[in-house]
Amino acid sequence: MDLGPKLKRACDDSLHKAKMAWKAGDAEAAAAHFESASKAMFKYAEYAGSRAQEYARKKKAIEYRDFAKRLREVGTENAAGAAKKLTPPSGDPDDNSQRESTPEEGDTSISSAVSAMVHTSGITWHDIGGLDETKRDIKYALGLSLARPPEGVKITTFRNILFYGPPGTGKTLLAAATSNSLKVTTEGQALFFNVKVSGILSKYFGESSKIISELYGAARDNSPSVVFLDEFESLTTDRDSGEQSGAERRILSTILAELDGLSEKGRGDIFVLTIAATNRPWDIDAAVLSRFEKQILIPLPDAVSRRAILDIHLGRRGYQIDCELDELVAITSGYSGREIERLCKEATGEMIEELNADLPDVIDRGLAGTRAYQVKVRPLGKEDFLRAAEHIKPQTSPETMQRYLDWGKEQD
Repeated sequence: MDLGPKLKRACDDSLHKAKMAWKAGDAEAAAAHFESASKAMFKYAEYAGSRAQEYARKKKAIEYRDFAKRLREVGTENAAGAAKKLTPPSGDPDDNSQRESTPEEGDTSISSAVSAMVHTSGITWHDIGGLDETKRDIKYALGLSLARPPEGVKITTFRNILFYGPPGTGKTLLAAATSNSLKVTTEGQALFFNVKVSGILSKYFGESSKIISELYGAARDNSPSVVFLDEFESLTTDRDSGEQSGAERRILSTILAELDGLSEKGRGDIFVLTIAATNRPWDIDAAVLSRFEKQILIPLPDAVSRRAILDIHLGRRGYQIDCELDELVAITSGYSGREIERLCKEATGEMIEELNADLPDVIDRGLAGTRAYQVKVRPLGKEDFLRAAEHIKPQTSPETMQRYLDWGKEQD
């Protein structure tokens, strides 16, 4: 059933009431009607006939919502007539004469920016050491979203997941493995959109919200897919603090609309999973946090996980260890997964350089001589890792790790 015309009428009705209240100087009533128009327009975007049309309708819905907020701000200031001085948003989003160009209409820079974020992941769960409980939580959320529910039963599913925890604990790897598991599950090509939020804000200032709209449009076109929003906290400081720039507010409004999933409501053929990652969850606005049905702590690896990570970077790469693995597990206590990887690279690199000090001279013999050279290695001992640990030290203190644990308990 196409509810588009009904939603359009509801939106037009709310807009009419909003503008009448605005002309009468009733900021609060006008704000309420503009918010109603925004909600109706977001739903109307579900029935768009093209990406360009969907983008235009969502853009207009965000304008209505932002204008409602501005009306409330002047209303709380008790500024007589201030609401009338504001210019309300106007125009039909489907009217080409009043609409700005959209990503689909030739903005190659935006399309190129989105294309640069697209990956097909080769990372599997087996490539991630430990975190077995976390992996199970993610797989359960995926299974619940993709499995067929009983006839007549609507099961609440997860479309938005927040990973939080110290830097280097594997949040990006988990998102990539999630994407790869979707590909396996659906026997298709599951795309992984790797988005560094701070990079979008700095590199594409003024275009950020358009890029996010285009990105989610591409994700829906290539369903099933995973959108990974890294450094999410850079965007979502308290919205009432006044610290956000206009670009940050616009991109956040766009992301919130996508997290609400209004474009996917009632569409069983679309599955876009959003995974946001943050090192500072306590800096994220509570209203934003509420969009994430699942919040998963990615902690520093325990002894079992550290053993698995060491095996990935040493055993699976063919290096021999001339000491008990438990000794290395003890040395790496308090290390993140990334720091363990760096420690292994430092230890193996030092050992190889020590045994192949003549390698620079080999280059002088020419290409054939260099290719004939056999790199020498030896078993790694405890001392190799202790020397490496003098340069690679853990960055997350026990107090910081406890803060993550305490924050998680507060959310329960």
